Formats: sequence, C-alpha cells, structure tokens
Amino acid sequence: MKVELIDGWRRAWRLASVWVFSLVALFPDIYDAIAALNWMDELPDPAKWSIRALGAIGVIARVLKSRRRTDANP
Repeated sequence: MKVELIDGWRRAWRLASVWVFSLVALFPDIYDAIAALNWMDELPDPAKWSIRALGAIGVIARVLKSRRRTDANP
C-alpha cells in the first residue's frame, strides 16, 4: 500500500478542515483550562483522549490523498 499526500500538502495548515480538526484536538485542553477556573467540571480522561485521537485522525485523513475508484458508478 503506497501512501500519498495531497498536492500542496505543505500548505495544509491553510485548509479550513485542518483548522477545525486541530481545534477538535485542542478542545480537551481548552475545556480543562475553563474547568481550572471552577466554571465547570473537568472532562474524564477517556473522553479527553478520544477527542484528541479523533482530531489527529481527521487531520491525517485530510492530508492523505484519497484513491479514486475507477469502477465506481457515478
């Protein structure tokens, strides 16, 4: 299996989807900062790591080039 990146992957930081997934990955830390101010309770650890993983997977999925199926019906 050959892994290919999207064209212009070095400019991926400019893509809106990369920003959204990055914010998703940072959400637990932002939430904990708010919790440190005693505004609300802290997130449980499994939720933190699940959200971070989803954000990281989203960024990776966005930067990898998807294969186009030639036998697919339009």
